[in-house]
Amino acid sequence: MFDAPRGKAAIYMILGALFLSIVSLLVKLIPADSGIPTAQKLFVRGAAATIVLGGVLHTRRISFKPGNPVLLGARSIFGMAGMLTFFIAVEGMPLAEAVTINRLSPFFVLILSWLFLGERLKKIQLFAVFLGFAGVIVILRPGSIPFTLPAGLAVLSALFAGSAYTTLRALRKTDRPLLVVFWFSAAITLFFLPSVILGGVMPGFKSLVFLLCIGISGTAGQLLMTKAYRYAPGGEVAIYGYLSIVFSMLWQILFFDSVPGAMVFIGAGLILIGGWINYTSRGEGRR
Repeated sequence: MFDAPRGKAAIYMILGALFLSIVSLLVKLIPADSGIPTAQKLFVRGAAATIVLGGVLHTRRISFKPGNPVLLGARSIFGMAGMLTFFIAVEGMPLAEAVTINRLSPFFVLILSWLFLGERLKKIQLFAVFLGFAGVIVILRPGSIPFTLPAGLAVLSALFAGSAYTTLRALRKTDRPLLVVFWFSAAITLFFLPSVILGGVMPGFKSLVFLLCIGISGTAGQLLMTKAYRYAPGGEVAIYGYLSIVFSMLWQILFFDSVPGAMVFIGAGLILIGGWINYTSRGEGRR
């Protein structure tokens, strides 16, 4: 029988992954000669979410006071580092490769949760982690092609994102998801504001549209994913986030007239299989 709440959660998660994949696409589409620094893109991304989420919290009369400021600060720092390294990676390498490597983050969550939160790691989950990292090795092909700075930053972005998601596992006991996303977005806005004031540029019309759409798409993606977690446990809906790999490959073909190579498809397949194994292993643990 169709489970309505879980069906809604799946739809919201898929739409969230779609909108967040559009953010990556827009970052890539902004012309290199526009002179717009990465900090300015991140500032717009954070400012839009801060304004919208602040309005939502105010309307719902939810207190802006964090329950665990220290842990929330750590989540914001890791999240900012992850987003910064990811944006730079997207700017410097093919879109599909950058997004696929970034999807290592759930595997880093498994490892970090085991190391720092004492969560049990099953053998099947270890195998999933192995498949995930094997997929990245296949994509990067160390020894066959040079290991570039953007590729290294893509791996780092996954590590930072995994660290941020690991703190979320602890924050769920003290802070609402909307509040966590609000303060994360506010931290991005405040952190990159000085860089924008000192080194920002006035964008042309096309770049301005892309910047505004980065803010809108990023906020929509965050809200949709947050809504998904209201209808089903995170372990049940997180698997749909891997669709960002599929979306990024589609964008690369449609907008850049570039079909990812066979090794990218093989590596992405390994990561997707690893993600599915991790997802099903958690499901078995709940039965």
